[in-house]
Amino acid sequence: MNSAEKLIYILKRLGEPPYEMGITELAHEMQVSKSCIHKIVTTLVEENLIVQNPTSKKYFLGPMLFRLGSVYSDLKGIWDIAKPVIKRLAVSTKQSVYIGIWDGTQAFMAYKIDGSSDFTLFKGLTGKKTQIHAGVAGKVLGAYQDIALINKLLDEEELEPKTPRTIVTREGILNEYRRIREQGYGISDEEHTVGVFGIGVPILDKNGKVWSCLCLGGRKAFFSEENTHLWIHNLKDGAEEISYRLGFRR
Repeated sequence: MNSAEKLIYILKRLGEPPYEMGITELAHEMQVSKSCIHKIVTTLVEENLIVQNPTSKKYFLGPMLFRLGSVYSDLKGIWDIAKPVIKRLAVSTKQSVYIGIWDGTQAFMAYKIDGSSDFTLFKGLTGKKTQIHAGVAGKVLGAYQDIALINKLLDEEELEPKTPRTIVTREGILNEYRRIREQGYGISDEEHTVGVFGIGVPILDKNGKVWSCLCLGGRKAFFSEENTHLWIHNLKDGAEEISYRLGFRR
């Protein structure tokens, strides 16, 4: 890796568990010298892109990345447009409703509003990476990406079983992706978390590409057959509205 690739690797790595790492850990994982990592880390600290924990001496993502993320969000415009749709769905269903976004090589939960039920979905996971084989946002977004990229990611990423219902084979996840594209929505039935059910639909851009999705999740007990059919319909309407208001549909 050249210097730029190492810098990017460090930033992306600190965006995943355990979210704090020391120079020695990074150097070992990246198989480069500690002096090389130290130079890059020093630059990142100076620019407020990462911050050192004074107690553990490890590093975590800094406030500058939050500001840059806010600029990205404003440029995309999706939050201002999606917020009323998400809020309306959260109120009507009483479940958690959120937007998932694909950033080029992975999916993450971007914005979420919880409903009035006693269950809070994925507390603290907004902005965190979600697996492309477990959980509805990762599956829906993964289903619409280039197959060569998906095969590469499946080669690199262990299909960890989050629950006994998690899909853990390449054939299984590719079949699931095909089913999602055919029906226009995805379902996660206790695949990521026991007792949790989720529904997700793609949000299309003007070229028919998918870089975001609209999802709903909550306790499985709330998801009757009647509710599920109704909520799939409502999510599709919501995704269509978001696409239209973003100027994607003509």
